[in-house]
Amino acid sequence: MVHTAPRWNSIEDLSSRAAGEASLTALLALVEESAPEVAAHMERTARLARLFEVELGLDGDLLELVVRTARVHDVGKLAIPPWVLEKPGPLSPYERALMEAHSVIGQKILERKPGLIGLGMLVRATHERWDGNGYPDRLKGSGIPLTSRMVAVCDAFDAMTHPRAYRRPYTIDRALDELRRGAGGQFDPGVIETFCAVFEERVDRCANRA
Repeated sequence: MVHTAPRWNSIEDLSSRAAGEASLTALLALVEESAPEVAAHMERTARLARLFEVELGLDGDLLELVVRTARVHDVGKLAIPPWVLEKPGPLSPYERALMEAHSVIGQKILERKPGLIGLGMLVRATHERWDGNGYPDRLKGSGIPLTSRMVAVCDAFDAMTHPRAYRRPYTIDRALDELRRGAGGQFDPGVIETFCAVFEERVDRCANRA
């Protein structure tokens, strides 16, 4: 398969792209100011997504779509109270409902921003599960957009390997083991297999250069 860079077929395409970049920059600046930990997590997830996709040999439109979705996947957490986001213990049913609303809120935020409308449905689906037990729409298997399935894995890996209010960070090996345990349940098995193989190969290359 030959992967090509994005092609802009008209002045309107270029204008839409510019509007999207301006909206994205402004939105990320707002998140950075209001919820810096959320902003840092989204940026790390986007870097991880880019690494993953580049290692797979992807470029052009698909690569940029995955990275852009990762950069805003938790933007809906702007509307979640800090006491829920930072709670050190288990969430109550009410708090869990608040937290799970963030993907729908993120979609609504993005759909109000010029040039970012197309990211809304992808962000909405980043917390769906392969087995159909995710939220908010209980999508299942290939019914979940591939971009959202890829971002979900990068999101989970970053979340596990960085400290949270309720736990210490996992080691890389433990995080990869957790991802594999989630294959076929929470995650797309094919995405998990590829992600773990790519990540472990990269770690091996770095170790061999050390």
